[in-house]
Amino acid sequence: MIPMRANQAGFTLLEAIVAMVVFSVGAFALSGWLATNMIALQRVKAQQERERALASALDLVRRSNPMAQEEGYREVGDLMVRWTSRLIEPAKPAVSQSGTPGLYAVGLYRMQVKVLRGASQIDQFEVRQVGWRQVRASPEP
Repeated sequence: MIPMRANQAGFTLLEAIVAMVVFSVGAFALSGWLATNMIALQRVKAQQERERALASALDLVRRSNPMAQEEGYREVGDLMVRWTSRLIEPAKPAVSQSGTPGLYAVGLYRMQVKVLRGASQIDQFEVRQVGWRQVRASPEP
């Protein structure tokens, strides 16, 4: 057997095992934290995608005239937007800010909107929308 000197440098086997255990515990904690952050990131991305789809659907519905088409659908890329509308306030002649009769009759509609991607529904919402119909010809200049 070789005698140990008092000033001998180096690690013992026990010190090396303890160091590996400490490193492993830290690595497991770090991997768990990383996995949790990846799941949260995926949820945020899915929510952002959903918000973009709903914003597109709302923009599309705002451009539609429920008085001309009470129900229908439009496809935008891989999204399909379906709506049905119900009259809330009957059509009345529009009046300009100066009090003169306008060119249009307007009515208020409640629109039920469904946003679909493929066969699955992303979301649905309700919005109030003005419908219009031209009732007078524009004056000649």
